[in-house]
Order: sequence, then structure tokens, then C-alpha cells
Amino acid sequence: NRIAQKKLAEEIITFLHGKEEYERAVRTSEALFNGDFKELSLEEIETIFKDVPHSEIEKETNIVDLLVESSIASSKREAREFVTNGSITINGYKITDLDFVVNKTLAIENKIIIVRRGKKKYFIVSFK
Repeated sequence: NRIAQKKLAEEIITFLHGKEEYERAVRTSEALFNGDFKELSLEEIETIFKDVPHSEIEKETNIVDLLVESSIASSKREAREFVTNGSITINGYKITDLDFVVNKTLAIENKIIIVRRGKKKYFIVSFK
């Protein structure tokens, strides 16, 4: 029974680590499942994605250029293909416009963008 499993997990995590850690675990798992990272703090994001490739950009950048500069795509042709196929999401939002510009207003706490390629490949792009 899923409800019983969730309740047991809540009790164990709360007992071992406290209510705050349990709530953090729930937020984190929901964000990963839904692709909605806006509710997470910078610290939580850095913890979750500590082992994924990171890159930095200095200024707003076209999506195609961002994908190539961040080694998410190996070429502009491949980057355009990823975008037009709907394979790219930024902070949970699917990007299909080749003219889309990535800027700090999209970044979580004006610093980090989570790029997902396909279903499971994540990348972190930070603004300098």
C-alpha cells in the first residue's frame, strides 16, 4: 500500500533526521519527478545535482549557443535538433523556440539554470 509506505518513510526520516529534513526530501523528490525546481533553494539544487556536468556563462545567450558552449550538444546542428524535437527543458519548461534567449531572469536565485536533455540527462549552467 503506497500510503502506508509513504507514512513509514516519513516516520523513519523524521525520527532519524528531523521534520525539516523530511520536508526537504519530499520537496526534492517532487521536483525531480515533476521537473519543477522553482521551489528548491540553491543549496538543495547544488546538493541534488553535485555530480552532473556544470558550466558557466557570462551573459544572456541564445539556446542553441548555450547548448554548444555548455557541451550539452556537440554542434549547432545537434543543438537545433534537440530544441526542435522538444528534448530540452530549462528549469522544467520545455524549450522549442530556436530563438529562445537564456538570461538571468530564468535562473534560480539569478544564478543557476537546470537544463535537462531528454528524460534523464541533467546539466547545471551558472551565471558568473
